[in-house]
Amino acid sequence: MMKEWYEALMTKLLEKAIAAVRKLSPERQDELAEVLLSASSDIPLQVTEDERLAIEAGLADANAGRFATGEDVHALFAKHRTV
Repeated sequence: MMKEWYEALMTKLLEKAIAAVRKLSPERQDELAEVLLSASSDIPLQVTEDERLAIEAGLADANAGRFATGEDVHALFAKHRTV
């Protein structure tokens, strides 16, 4: 099977990620597309006021030395993993 031209320009990891994203809902695909586009450009990611406040709270926790444990992070990812 011949690859499409754009697939020849992607790394294997990016191909794997795109294949996984294709299986998600259109809404989730759009969310991840926004993140990817933001990360690959000079245009900042647009966040809501609630998201901005959550980011600021997280930065304040980090500055105060309050971090999630490895167990906390593992449990969170296990709870929300879709793939």
